[in-house]
Amino acid sequence: MMHAFLPPQPSPQTLYYSAGETHPLSTLDEKKLCTMVGDMKVTDSDKEHYITGWMGSDSVVVIHNYHEKRGTSNGFVLTKENQYRLSVQSIAFRIPKLILWLSFHRKPRTMTLITYNTLGELVSPLIQYRNMTDKPMMRQLELDWQGLNDYIGMACWQLENDTPLWNQIQQAITPTALARWLDAPPFSDKRLHKDGEYEGFWASNVFISRCLSPFPALQLSWRDEENQIQPGYIYTALPEKRGAPLQPSLRIRPQRAETSYLLNAFDAQHLQNALALLSFAKGVLLGMSPPLVEMMDRPDALTNL
Repeated sequence: MMHAFLPPQPSPQTLYYSAGETHPLSTLDEKKLCTMVGDMKVTDSDKEHYITGWMGSDSVVVIHNYHEKRGTSNGFVLTKENQYRLSVQSIAFRIPKLILWLSFHRKPRTMTLITYNTLGELVSPLIQYRNMTDKPMMRQLELDWQGLNDYIGMACWQLENDTPLWNQIQQAITPTALARWLDAPPFSDKRLHKDGEYEGFWASNVFISRCLSPFPALQLSWRDEENQIQPGYIYTALPEKRGAPLQPSLRIRPQRAETSYLLNAFDAQHLQNALALLSFAKGVLLGMSPPLVEMMDRPDALTNL
């Protein structure tokens, strides 16, 4: 009987920030928040950027010196699809002091603005965290903020240590390897099920599927112990521009919809899961046991076995 796939333990290492050392939302100030954004070092410049990462199936937008009509923002926006959105931002206002006072009852030009609003069928107006009265929801937002601190801490560790998980992904997804996986015997021997542009089969709790055009791609999805579909990954190689050499590419498919998004070099938990899931799938496709797959994946693997 084939063993089920389980996500790797323990989680990736963290640096600077973690759930256990989180500053509560009620005492978070703009200086601390700007430091958190700066520590991620997503780019080497002070120019504005607006980059989406992934914490589980939830999107995390990292905002750095983002300029808009009200001022300049730094912070994070966590979105739980069709549920709610938590925004934690430091804002340096450009609006006149009188309007600032009428809008926020505040004279300083900078402030931490923490807001929440529901999504889905009933989209609510933005509610400032300091004005919330729903205690259970406030506790949930605090837990979300703790989870974000873990996510940011893991991202910082990857970025400070030359993104080792991303480097492993790039080394694994080569055109030669993709061709070998997509031409593996199980795709010919088994009855394949359609999933949009992909076709594949279940191996224990993992759905292994392929797409042959316009570029060969392997897609892996899995069900947890409660039979819930978890975010899937698409492993492929694409040219940066027409006619250019193929470069490794890893995408996340967070929902059942066909939409997928590029993963970042700092999305540590997903990169770790994607590597483990790929190792599991290679064992199925190439008829190798998990220990042998792990040995072959080592950088010092014996190539003439």
